[in-house]
Amino acid sequence: MSKKQSTPLITFLRKSDQNGGELEMLTTSQDKKNILKRRLGQKLIAKNTGKGEEVVVLGAGVAGLSVAYELLKHTAYKVTVLEAENRVGGRSLTVRPGDSFTENPENNPKVEYTQTCKFTVEDSYNQPYLNCGPGRIPSAHRDVLNYCKTLGVKLEIYVMQSRSNVVYDGKKFLDKNGKPVSIVNRRLANDPRGYFSQFMYALPELLKTIEESSDPTQYEKFLSFVRPLMDALDNTKDGEGKFKSWLKKFGDLSDEGIFEKTSRSGYTELPGKTMMGEEENIKPKLDFTKMLDSEFWNLSFYQPDDFLWQQTSFQPVGGMDMFVKTLAAEVQKLGGKIILSAPVSKIDRKGNEYLVTYKNADSDQILKAHKCFSNMPIPLLQDKITKNLIKGKSFAKALDIVFDHKEFLRPTAKVGWQSKRKYWQDPDDENTVPIFGGISWTNHPMVQMWYPSNDYHQNLGILTGTYNFGDNAVKWGNNDPAWRLKQAREGAAQLHGEEFADQLDHGLTVAWQNIKTQRGGWVDWTKIDDQTKDPKLSYQAILQIRKRFLSIDSDHEKHESAEWVFNELQEGDDGFYIVGDQLSSLPGWQEGAISSALVAFGLCTKMKGFKAPRLLQVPFTAQLVEGR
Repeated sequence: MSKKQSTPLITFLRKSDQNGGELEMLTTSQDKKNILKRRLGQKLIAKNTGKGEEVVVLGAGVAGLSVAYELLKHTAYKVTVLEAENRVGGRSLTVRPGDSFTENPENNPKVEYTQTCKFTVEDSYNQPYLNCGPGRIPSAHRDVLNYCKTLGVKLEIYVMQSRSNVVYDGKKFLDKNGKPVSIVNRRLANDPRGYFSQFMYALPELLKTIEESSDPTQYEKFLSFVRPLMDALDNTKDGEGKFKSWLKKFGDLSDEGIFEKTSRSGYTELPGKTMMGEEENIKPKLDFTKMLDSEFWNLSFYQPDDFLWQQTSFQPVGGMDMFVKTLAAEVQKLGGKIILSAPVSKIDRKGNEYLVTYKNADSDQILKAHKCFSNMPIPLLQDKITKNLIKGKSFAKALDIVFDHKEFLRPTAKVGWQSKRKYWQDPDDENTVPIFGGISWTNHPMVQMWYPSNDYHQNLGILTGTYNFGDNAVKWGNNDPAWRLKQAREGAAQLHGEEFADQLDHGLTVAWQNIKTQRGGWVDWTKIDDQTKDPKLSYQAILQIRKRFLSIDSDHEKHESAEWVFNELQEGDDGFYIVGDQLSSLPGWQEGAISSALVAFGLCTKMKGFKAPRLLQVPFTAQLVEGR
């Protein structure tokens, strides 16, 4: 949120410049009108900005590459990107046959796990791949989509949810032998609607009974809940009739307002080509008590309805890293230099010059620059910065606060499998609807299984067989890859049976807290405040604590809250800037990484009319990334 005014917008506008090309502009909402009124050829950035000066970018992740791209495209800076890994992308890691990656657990420095992708190549034109990091681009992420369009990155639909996906609660839905079984998503999506519609259908009669009772005031609390309905019924012509008509359609009720069963939830025998399906073949409705006892809604069942997960979503054709590879190629095309396998060991400053020490082959090299952008996770700067680097006391204090909170970087683990698609796309049971994409959910610590949204006609496919967070991720990261794969296979057996689990092949797993250049999958700004850093606190509990805490002082400078730290770091320190989704309102998302890069670009170039948006409340990672 912006400070003292409405929510700011970071808008990527395209206007023709004086040479007839395109000028990409970053602006905030308060300056938008003035900038839109600018005359043709007017510049937002001073002519010759950066001429004769060098910029060093630490880290070739999405944000590092984005800021390099913008500087090279719109200024005269010479840009060098130093990347510790032997690839670009940071957490945008896509592995294909022959690719390797290594884990180094921080709590066990002598241990090292190196895994190599051994997926079978079925079609040389469509290499199998696993997205170990980002896996989708929401349609609300306009900056990422804009970059993809500008750079020519081909996209395809990512399926977030299929009604043929399954849910495993492990306790209340049982087969005839008393063994827990998975329930198809469409039944849990539609049967509750039927029940609730039936309950609501009876509500107008209940309201009449209350009104005619001797003391309606005793129902005051209940009546306050249904006041919008009462007002609508009173103020709408034939309000009750329209309300009941809507409920019949919404819940697929009978003419009498009873939920009997619904074809929306599927059939015991699938409809043939010449009929819509016989009434007796409609799946019987689920028992309401069992649904309630199952607590299926706690298994992220409704995550696809949350804003950032709503369809339509996209994925780059060929793997998520096609985006960063294309961006990196554009950086080089514009004259930028990217040095891989160049881990930084020291960041120093002498006068107005930055001195960055990095490894190149077996020797130390020093790169000098006039501006420095760090795309490293903030806590990893602690052992690299010198006392000469930071000039501003507030900036230094903000850094120290992050360094003191180890919970800032959050754990996450993934597992990938190669599998025969027939097990979900061509099931043996002719009355089971095939699964094409989407996610199945389970109470097993693996949490979820993703089905591929591409290459549907191939015989083999890549499944994301685990994606977990919090305590689950901590436990998985503390165990070796073989243990994780064993656990993931057990979870897969619960979802789809032993035969399915046994055929899963070429397993790979990554615990991002064990990757030494990352030490986590994303950040959680709420952990900066001591009151909310307890990992056992639920999202709702954190939210309530934060609301009370924020009411103390809307500016926060006095007690150095998470908001104060965020805003201080975002402003940079005399030519030193921190970028990445870590310093955005969308941690864990590529959109946040680009947004942060654009803010730093606007500050560095002193873009006319630009100010960094200041947050009144830091983002809630549990909601924005983990969907809790």
